[in-house]
Amino acid sequence: MEKQRYVIMGAGTVGFYLAQTLSRQGHELVLIESDSERAAEVEDEIDATVVHGSGSHIAVLEEAGVAACDLFMAVSSHDEVNLAASLLAKHLGAPRTVTRVGIADEVTTHHTIYEKLFLTDLLMSTQLLASTRILNYILGHNTVQVEYLAQNKIQLRRIGLEEDSILVTTALKDLELPGGSLVAAYFSGDELKVPSGEDRAQPGDDALLIGRTEVIQEVESFVSPHSQKPGRVVIAGCGVTGFMVANALVGKVHRITVIEKSRARAQELAEKLPRCSILCGDATDESLLKVEGVAEANTFVAATGNDESNLMASLLAKELGVPEVIAMVDRSTTTHLWKKLGLVHIVSPRTLVHRRIEDYINNGYNANIVSLKRGSAQVFQRQIYAESPTAGVSLAELDPPPGLIVGAVIRGEKVFVPRGPDRLEVDDRVIIFVEAKEVPLLRLLFPGREVD
Repeated sequence: MEKQRYVIMGAGTVGFYLAQTLSRQGHELVLIESDSERAAEVEDEIDATVVHGSGSHIAVLEEAGVAACDLFMAVSSHDEVNLAASLLAKHLGAPRTVTRVGIADEVTTHHTIYEKLFLTDLLMSTQLLASTRILNYILGHNTVQVEYLAQNKIQLRRIGLEEDSILVTTALKDLELPGGSLVAAYFSGDELKVPSGEDRAQPGDDALLIGRTEVIQEVESFVSPHSQKPGRVVIAGCGVTGFMVANALVGKVHRITVIEKSRARAQELAEKLPRCSILCGDATDESLLKVEGVAEANTFVAATGNDESNLMASLLAKELGVPEVIAMVDRSTTTHLWKKLGLVHIVSPRTLVHRRIEDYINNGYNANIVSLKRGSAQVFQRQIYAESPTAGVSLAELDPPPGLIVGAVIRGEKVFVPRGPDRLEVDDRVIIFVEAKEVPLLRLLFPGREVD
């Protein structure tokens, strides 16, 4: 990768790790930090220009030289400051911005609004990245990336395929995919292929799945041979990430137990997660784990928000014989302890953020889930107007080429994956998967601007 100039706002766990990694790669770094003591520490530890101040102030952004950077990254722990800084950086001339937010709902449901209002090019949630990785481990999924469309009514999932996946062993025409879903493409390295009914994927390929949010987990289980339904999952600590994991697992595992130290939070969780067993206690208390039969769990998730507590709880779970232990690790200073522990899945939000940004950079600054280095495909969302050539036309009559797939239709509150006889109606919103060569046809058939 050629040398770039990056400006990072926030020298906390995420920002410092990003700066460390990018600096080692030989890039020019400017780091903005509002805490004077932390700014001084960072200046001694990393090869970067450190600007003391808040990224929500124009003078600070100008001092950092955002107008001359290749990418501005607002990754502090304060959502409002990150959003304001991204907007200001864009107005000051930053060509691209990455914005970190904490709440997953901002990304899953409202990302288009945030992207438009705050002019951010990549909006990401550390909690969403972490919870997705944890769910992958628990359910045996191979999700590479997820994109949320139509206010989270539709999901795109890019998943890795192993040699025993049904998409590898069976031709597409012989599959009965769950209703409301389809396979849009296969990826092999940098090559993209829109499959015909006769096609099968190859081991190591990725598949792009399009489906209604309520069925997409079922689709992934169908095509991932190692998907499973664990008998019991125990989650130690139920903050934002723990709650997201517990809520997503309801109905997908036989039993969920949550151990929460805060009595007030435990009472709140009892109302929000009525199908889960909520225990008020300390997950580092061995006697509690024994009394509650944690040894019988299939999976133990340590997500207390404290690395030392997660380390101790994980050690106890392993000692009790839990076969799969997953732990959240925030700080790099404890990495050597986790390596000694072994046989534990480590989920590090800072590492996940770095990988997501690295993918974005390596992908030519394109955040689209299906965009490759050569920009071979994209996903568009368009509205059907009375003047649109496709208004009142069935998919069979439209007969689009293989490189243009109408993946989903949002009609009021109804969401469906259309088939040949289905007609497109005025005011429908359609999600379309398009190879680059068919973009001119897309603009002809579906004129207008992007919609959410």
